[in-house]
Amino acid sequence: MSNANADGAAVTEALIANIRNTRFEDIGPDVVDNTKRRILDMIGNAIAGAMCDGNPELAKLVAGWGGKEEATIMGFGGKSTVAEAAFVNCIFGRSFDRGPLTYVIDGKRSPNHITETSTLTALAMGESKGISGKELIASMVVGDDLAGRLHICIDRAQPGQALPPGTPPPPPARGNEEAFAATAIAGRIMGLNSDQMRHAFGIATMLAGRAGGGGFAAVAPATAASRPALQGGGGPPEARPGWQRVKDPSFIATMERASREDPEKNVSTKLSNGMSARAGINAAQLGAAGWPGVKDPFFGQNGGHFPGIASVHHVDKITGDLGKKYIVEVCFKPYPGGRPTGAPTQAALAIAEKYTFNADDVQEIILHLSPVATAAHYATPYVIGDYPPMNALWSYYFVVASALYRKNAAAGNFTLEKVSDPKLQALIKKVKLGYLDKPEGIELEVIMRDGRRYSEYVRGALGDPSDPLPRDGLIAKFMEQVNFSRLVRKADAEKIIELVEGLENVENVSTIARLAA
Repeated sequence: MSNANADGAAVTEALIANIRNTRFEDIGPDVVDNTKRRILDMIGNAIAGAMCDGNPELAKLVAGWGGKEEATIMGFGGKSTVAEAAFVNCIFGRSFDRGPLTYVIDGKRSPNHITETSTLTALAMGESKGISGKELIASMVVGDDLAGRLHICIDRAQPGQALPPGTPPPPPARGNEEAFAATAIAGRIMGLNSDQMRHAFGIATMLAGRAGGGGFAAVAPATAASRPALQGGGGPPEARPGWQRVKDPSFIATMERASREDPEKNVSTKLSNGMSARAGINAAQLGAAGWPGVKDPFFGQNGGHFPGIASVHHVDKITGDLGKKYIVEVCFKPYPGGRPTGAPTQAALAIAEKYTFNADDVQEIILHLSPVATAAHYATPYVIGDYPPMNALWSYYFVVASALYRKNAAAGNFTLEKVSDPKLQALIKKVKLGYLDKPEGIELEVIMRDGRRYSEYVRGALGDPSDPLPRDGLIAKFMEQVNFSRLVRKADAEKIIELVEGLENVENVSTIARLAA
């Protein structure tokens, strides 16, 4: 379907029909297995996140608001309205930035953070309506699929690279994909008809009228042609678009801009997922109550997500294999932190396991980054700001030093108490960034005062489809987070694992929600 011949309203109706009509049996076994893994992962992330700095106070605050008791607040127990429970649980689930993410389509990565909203929205809604495990999976998958199609239809740069010359700019967008996923999930579970669903999405564009997915605007690197000349008089290298090295003037300028605009990181990352969940549920509730929304919520000229179907780069990616192939996120994070910190953390853990040394004896630590591994907002100077967990989670310097110092990468390492350790802070000051002359990956080098050198190269982080996180790793991560929180009994955690792995046979998902508190 060409953009010129596409009918935006017809595409919208097709998307809504897919949301309403998909059956569990329509979903392939690989996607079902992936979805069960993502559900288990996000329940563990929420249980641990309940004890992240500021979150116990949030749970207490929301509990004090009262209201109809519809869904469980994870970790702490007690119930709130379904919208507020989802709001809190999604914040918990994103707090250590450890959830599944990223689409991989035809070998190309397209980073996003839908699962951290869709999973816990679906579980809260499912608990409130007493749905089965099969319906939980189907509802979550159709929400994920909608968000994925709206995401991949726009050309986006691969990590660390610029788009090819001549690529049209992305159109302005209203609302966000996380809220649309939540609306789809809530609307399906509530049984909205086609018109109610369309209005719900139109309302979602109003309630979630901001960029979602993490709270930090993505900045594409300059192309080779637009970069200033390097020091020494030579022109910029032409080998590839994007960052060439950590000393690339374009990279330095972007990093400095990021430092000025967001020097300390903040709660917007985790708050965005909670707000999207609440907006999506409220939009579905308003649609069910008869409120009208934007006439064409996705492609309406006035108020739609995209300003007309013609503004979309690839309509065929929205409609292609609709109802036959379901697009879901496929990367699983073993460790806390933004995805670019995964490989450096992995390298640091490998060095800490292979060699015995005292942090006081370290002279220097150099994290060598290939062009595609060079992310500006993780390279900004490390500071302890008003929200220390986020400063740590999105810092190359912190994750490397912390993993070397503590010899693990557990959730508890990112709390204020652990972040503030003077010895760790001293070690962080020894971390520097360097250039890795390889097409991908990172290499971590630890130089000791006595001249010994330890190094570890990681081509790609564990948890990508090319190196998937095995079941044992996912279960170990889940139990580590349960043990950190001390809010859920071991026996209950083990029962959650059993129920989620056999989710097709669960008659009422409220059983799982109760065990997670």
